[in-house]
Order: sequence, then structure tokens, then C-alpha cells
Amino acid sequence: MSPLRFCAYQYANRPISELVERWQRAEALGFDVLWNCDAMNEPDHPGAMMFEATAVLTAMALNTSKIRVGTLVNTLIYRNPAIVAKTAMTIDHLSGGRLELGFGGGLLETDHGAAGVPWWPAPERVDRFREAVQVVDLLLCNESTTWAGSYYRVENADMAPLPIQVPRPPLTIPAHGPLMLRVAAEYADSWSSFGGYQIETVEELFAATRDRCNMFDDLCIELGRDPKRIRHSLVCFPPLTPWESAGTFTDMVGRFSEIGIDEFVLYWPGSWHDDPQETATFEQIAVDVIPRLRHESRQI
Repeated sequence: MSPLRFCAYQYANRPISELVERWQRAEALGFDVLWNCDAMNEPDHPGAMMFEATAVLTAMALNTSKIRVGTLVNTLIYRNPAIVAKTAMTIDHLSGGRLELGFGGGLLETDHGAAGVPWWPAPERVDRFREAVQVVDLLLCNESTTWAGSYYRVENADMAPLPIQVPRPPLTIPAHGPLMLRVAAEYADSWSSFGGYQIETVEELFAATRDRCNMFDDLCIELGRDPKRIRHSLVCFPPLTPWESAGTFTDMVGRFSEIGIDEFVLYWPGSWHDDPQETATFEQIAVDVIPRLRHESRQI
């Protein structure tokens, strides 16, 4: 199991000046990664503002200097895999080698509708995504790539320069069902889970995450990969409420760490509850609790 990482998750759903303040505050507080979101519409608050992810990720890279940056996740619904790779290479250079590459097959039918992309049945979505991951991996690791599959093809696609990070920026893949978990087990440097929209209690989320961790680890072993070398990341999506208190946060991290989670992706305070106390708790946790938990995880 890797040492714990703690990430700040901020949708591009605020005025740009406010976003820059939050990015820089996350860096100053010592978060490991700053994540953005890729969506046409704000996924959890319909009608709210939402800026485009790649342009915002570029701004994230240029307005920070130490924190790692990424989009959780670039979605195949909107993005050709060759362009995903070229964009990743570019932002890896703009950030000085700080890019975390998140890439997923898409989840919501509303995303297809907003972008005018026909809905893909589950088997097709997995097949498309598996091909897309192969394309991205090949392009980022080779100076020139020609490849053809059932859905995507590239001819003499140059990657000059190659990314700063070798062999490429680390790849995060979200997966929840067995087919996508297998893709993640095969290709990901980090596997991401968020529970699900149908989960209503913390106990349900814990049970679902535990079962997925077990399935993912079994698939890794089957494919000849050591699951302990692949990060297990949890997006702390409702019903988890990490900013309730320092004690609640500590208990959450401890409990989920025991089943294999080693990265916690944390929404900015106020994302789900209009409670001014969340900001004070957030600051306390970032300054006092997270450094302690990181230190303890390195002793194990």
C-alpha cells in the first residue's frame, strides 16, 4: 500500500479569480493533487456555471508551482484519445512534470446528450475505452505511433517532445463494474472509485468500496500486476461528509485505509452543505490532521 495522499477536488464552477485563489490555497495547505472536473454541464448542481476542463487545467498548471494537477477525469465522450495524449504531453510540460492524467469512458447519459454524442451500451463503452487507453498509452510512450482498432485509429501520430515524466504521466482510471475494473487493473497507475449515485448511507458506500477493492485486487493478481503498486483512490462523494469534524475525518481515513484506500479526493468545503463551520474544519484538518495521518502511514 502506498503512503496516503490527500487531494483537493474543485469543479470549475466558480469565477476564475475565485478558482485561482482556491488552487493556490490548496497548494499552500500541502495537498498532494489538485483535481478538476470534465463536464459540459455542472454534474451535481444543474444550471450552475461550468468552465471547460482543459483550458482550466492549463490555468491550474500555470497558477501553481508544486502541487500536482489533473482532471478527474477526461471523458472519452468529449475527447478523441489522440488529443487526450497530446494535451497531456503539453500540460505535463507546462506544469514542469506535475500532471496526473485522469481518463474515463463516461458515466452519465446527460453528458452524451449535452455533447450530441449517441449513447453507448455498456459493452461498447468498455470496448471503446480499452482501445482509447491503448492509444493514449502508446502515444505518450513513443515518438511516433500508428495503430488501428475497431473504434479508433492513428497514423503517424508524432509525440514531440515526449512528456517530462517517464514513461508517461501516471494514469488514473475510474471503474466500478467488473468490465471497467479489469481495464483499470490492466492499465491504471491509480484506480478511482466514488461510490455511486444510488448509494445513500456511509455503510453502503463502505461495503461497495470494500467489495470493489477486493475485486480490483483479484483482477490485478490475475493479470500479473501487484495491486499494492497501484493507487486505490476514493472520491469522498456524499454520503461521506469529511468536513464535519477532525474526528470524523480521522475515522473515515482509518476505516477506508483498512480496506486498501490510499488516496482521498476531497471536495472543497461548502460543495454540499452551506455550513460556514466547514471552512474552519477544512483548515484545521489540512494543517493538523492530514500531516499526522501522512506521517503515520509512512511508518506502516
